[in-house]
Amino acid sequence: MKKLIWPILALTLTACQDKLPERSTANLHELPAPELGESWTPKNDEQAQNILAHTREIVNERAATSGVMNRDAHPKAHGCVQASMTIDNKNLPAAHRVGVFAQNAKTFDAWVRFSNGDPDGAKKPDIEKDVRGMAVKLMNIEGSESGSQDFLMITSKEFFSKDGDDYLKLFNALTGGTARLALYGITHPLSAKRLLGARVKIANPVKVSYFSSVTYKLGNRSMRFKAEPCAATAETIPANPGPRYLQERLVQTLAKGSACYNFYVQPNLDPQRNPVEDPRQIWDEKKSPYIKVGTITIPQQTGITSAAQTNFCENLSMDPWHSHPQTRPLGQINRMRALIYKEISRMRHEGNRTTVLEPVNHTPCVGATAALCETPKK
Repeated sequence: MKKLIWPILALTLTACQDKLPERSTANLHELPAPELGESWTPKNDEQAQNILAHTREIVNERAATSGVMNRDAHPKAHGCVQASMTIDNKNLPAAHRVGVFAQNAKTFDAWVRFSNGDPDGAKKPDIEKDVRGMAVKLMNIEGSESGSQDFLMITSKEFFSKDGDDYLKLFNALTGGTARLALYGITHPLSAKRLLGARVKIANPVKVSYFSSVTYKLGNRSMRFKAEPCAATAETIPANPGPRYLQERLVQTLAKGSACYNFYVQPNLDPQRNPVEDPRQIWDEKKSPYIKVGTITIPQQTGITSAAQTNFCENLSMDPWHSHPQTRPLGQINRMRALIYKEISRMRHEGNRTTVLEPVNHTPCVGATAALCETPKK
């Protein structure tokens, strides 16, 4: 049971950026928004620090074996690919035309990283069930402190923990043996159901839908979002799949032509039933319908598995707090991510002697961002 649950536990909480914040997690970026149902207390700060301490230990243990500090979640990338996102906000209410959604027909250059969520996924074949990830980085975003807008998504509509208290209990169960894990599953049935149901098999990274799972701000409301393939084309898993068949499918697909995603936001129109501090809840799509706000285009391309682009993909930082303030993350889980993403990234980049940089174009290996393409050093 522990083997099944731990990969999902880590999958959306940690990734990359720079320094450990000196302020509390609650004040790291924006004060909590109680009018949107967001809450944070000193107890949550303590919970976040406890989870961070465990996560540091895990990253250091793996690095001692491999010699390289990898991401503690989503370490196995199928590839980072060039893309763009064109905004289509005509169906979005005026109050929600904020951040990157403010200007109709605006096109942003982007990078997209496809991955497996299992922290030990680099050693495992793609045929194993896993939570799959799609992270979209829009570049050169006005109003974003990082200069980027990162949309992190997985193949699960809902998250698997309610809030900081629930998440810490799960983490303690994972480090407490099989009996404690079993007890957690009995006492937290909805969280356990979300955990076990999040693992899937897929045939091609660009043929499935991805979801924000947790909640974000959309002006004066909360929201979720998703990316859905423009065309519903079925594809089967190979009869004899290789250990990296998802990367092979990605490379083959984009060598032949382009790929496309419709990007949707789901404004929360029923906040009483859709609390910000319980991302396990399913939002009724009839009461809170999805609204298309853009199209992600991944053009035909090669070079995805080149040494330079592979290094770039490893060194790239994806962080949900790379965001315009009007579309920032919401909720206790996301505030914990604000702390943990930054610290684990700091460890990873320092350990690999690489530089934390944000790309600004589709040629990151030259000029001021060339360090993004350096080989991580043991």
